Amino acid sequence: MAHPRKRIREAFRARLAESVDGEYRTAAQSRVYASRMAPVSEEELKEDGPAILVYARMEKYNPEKDYGVEGDATYIERELTLVTEAMLLGGETVDDKLDDIAEQMEAAFEGFVIPGFESARMRLLESDIDVITDQVKRPVGAIGLVWQIIYRTEWRPRATANDIDAAMADFLAGR
Repeated sequence: MAHPRKRIREAFRARLAESVDGEYRTAAQSRVYASRMAPVSEEELKEDGPAILVYARMEKYNPEKDYGVEGDATYIERELTLVTEAMLLGGETVDDKLDDIAEQMEAAFEGFVIPGFESARMRLLESDIDVITDQVKRPVGAIGLVWQIIYRTEWRPRATANDIDAAMADFLAGR
């Protein structure tokens, strides 16, 4: 099974890329990628329009909340910082266009429940806004919506001698 971060990134990507009643949720349409290193060029932004990248910035764990009543770890509470970053060609109205696509991304997540993580809590933390002028012919506007997602996963128990082969059991026993 894929890592939970990968599954959450894919859920966000799918939500932003899907069409509802024949209408896409954002101006990026289906050009939404679950990676910060997506194949988006200045030329593609010119020809096809905006694109959105979905990536994890960091993940924290809360060890104080990871233990069950018996003192054994039963689950891990994770706090994921996820970014949905829209990129588009700049011009005189770049700020208006960035605000428009930010509004579309925010609206796309109203009432959103992450498949497989139905108990997860999510909220918008901040927006990072920038215009890229280095190594491009035309300025590229970017706006990253930074989301906090708090979710839980099952604890992965340590292997015991019953779970591993005899050679490893001998090694662990010092033989």
